[in-house]
Amino acid sequence: MSKQKEFDIAEYFKKADIFSCSNEEILKDVLKNHAEIKSFKKGETVFSEENFIPCICVILEGSAIVKKGETVISRLKKYDLYGAAFLYNDISVFRNTVTALSPLKVAVLSKNGTDILLKSDPDFSLGYIKYLSHRVTFLNEKIEGYTAQSAEEKLMRYLKKNSQNQNGQCEITVSMKELSSVLCISRASLYRVLDSLEQSGKIRREDKKIFII
Repeated sequence: MSKQKEFDIAEYFKKADIFSCSNEEILKDVLKNHAEIKSFKKGETVFSEENFIPCICVILEGSAIVKKGETVISRLKKYDLYGAAFLYNDISVFRNTVTALSPLKVAVLSKNGTDILLKSDPDFSLGYIKYLSHRVTFLNEKIEGYTAQSAEEKLMRYLKKNSQNQNGQCEITVSMKELSSVLCISRASLYRVLDSLEQSGKIRREDKKIFII
């Protein structure tokens, strides 16, 4: 990898939270021999149960969707990462499918490179632990959503979690199909709940924005 490419890819990795506090010199030295950039076409499967290599990937351009079966787990955008939660466990199978929603470019750090960073850079190790802790919280919130008693409760949990500011504004950036998948309810039920919450004065809708009242 050339010095220019080495510098560029290090800057990309530093944009992701897990690498933001890493020692830049150590990171650049590891990336020189253990990182590469890959591109995928829109609709192309990036990772699946049948096609997975242990690594950490940072999205540089485009977006992707993570699904387990037909259930939407999350959407990935620029500087989001995936793969880190699967590197160090006894289960070698990748349980989800990552699909490009647009032309996609990702920076890929191999497991060997991650091993070196964990051993040589304490700041990266702390960032990795912080990331995994956030993933546990994220999955706990998912479980709470799945076990909510009603479609209304599931939707209100989602809106409160994703509200952007103190006035309770939540801008829905996913389609109704994807949102119904995230909440594990049908689209018909989702539309009924939205109408019901608005009629009861609990929310107000304005285009893709929803205000919690």
